[in-house]
Amino acid sequence: MAKPLVTAGGGYPAILYTLKKGLQTGHPVDFWRRMRSRNACKTCALGMGGQRGGMVNEAGHFPEFCKKSIQATAGDMGGVITEEFLAKTPLHEMRFYTSAQFEKLGRLTFPIIAGPEDTHYRRASWDEVIDRTVEAFSNTTPDRAFFYASGRSSNEAAFLLQLMARAYGSANIHNCSYYCHQASGVALTGIYGSGTSSVSLEDLAQADLALVAGANPASNHPRLITQLVDLRARGGKVIIVNPLRELGLERFRVPSKAKSMLFGSQVSDLYLQPHIGSDVALAKALLKGVIEADALDRVFIDEHTSGFDEVLADVQAATWHDLTEACGVPREQIDEAVRLLVEAKRGIFLWAMGLTHHVNGVENITALANVALARGWLGKPGCGLLPIRGHSNVQGVGSVGVTPALKEAFATALEA
Repeated sequence: MAKPLVTAGGGYPAILYTLKKGLQTGHPVDFWRRMRSRNACKTCALGMGGQRGGMVNEAGHFPEFCKKSIQATAGDMGGVITEEFLAKTPLHEMRFYTSAQFEKLGRLTFPIIAGPEDTHYRRASWDEVIDRTVEAFSNTTPDRAFFYASGRSSNEAAFLLQLMARAYGSANIHNCSYYCHQASGVALTGIYGSGTSSVSLEDLAQADLALVAGANPASNHPRLITQLVDLRARGGKVIIVNPLRELGLERFRVPSKAKSMLFGSQVSDLYLQPHIGSDVALAKALLKGVIEADALDRVFIDEHTSGFDEVLADVQAATWHDLTEACGVPREQIDEAVRLLVEAKRGIFLWAMGLTHHVNGVENITALANVALARGWLGKPGCGLLPIRGHSNVQGVGSVGVTPALKEAFATALEA
């Protein structure tokens, strides 16, 4: 019988990749110094220690880094694109470059430009670039302009960009969350008035249940796997909701843990594989199970929610047959998930693009949040809702105004 060669995510391949990237820079000592510097990780939003120094988390624990942070740092240490390269490489050849090939070329350290009839990019002066930019703004109208900030922009740069856009007269101002977590922001704002996560790193350390839906942190947020492994080591439980079975969400070898490296660590206690697009049905099934188990936190619901009776009535009107048919998850697995939800005292629900990238993304998040609210898991230590952000400062750029409509207090302060 054939057996897979790889039985867990992470492990020695991750370590070898780290060493390879460090050596590829040609300056391993400088590479180490940069990794340990007081700086923010440029990859996912889980981040590193910032002013505490690199390779630690916000609590100061060492070592805390992943392949993505290694790759980003190594990329920053690459070479620069030269005028000679631009002169000998025509545009029609660049059309076939992959993103990896472009990254390998290095960084741009000067402006480049190509006109409609040009076959190559050429170096441009800053005066020329500024003049052309002013001309472009002058030849269009604010309603036909669009301003976009990367989730890896600094707060200062993002603030100035939106300020310039508003001074120009445009409200077409967006950041990358509009392509990924906009549904989360809308849903969470409707639930508790803010599109931000309700939990912190300390809450992850206190939770005894994590439900991870529509996300693959083993690939995209590797250090989050360490938190899930630690949660299970404390006796907690992890539920994964993902139509695709991901090896790294089942077992993972955490490089910073010797025992985990040797034997691997179990990540999930229960792995649910719903039909794609059936998240609302699954969330309703979980809530229906919580209701029937008489596990509603009635005190929390009565004191801190509104409209919950309508939610409960809607769920109770749905039959088990309809819900299981819609989501494709066997009743036995739903019952097991409900048991874990009921037995847990403090739970955190986490999600990413698998829930938001649907026409009903807001409804997906709201339905999942209703389960958390039913258990009273909001506004308490070790409890809450956590959209897993994919970029290091996507929350920051939104908070400094890179959004079409400003909150009233922000707008008032901006105009003062």
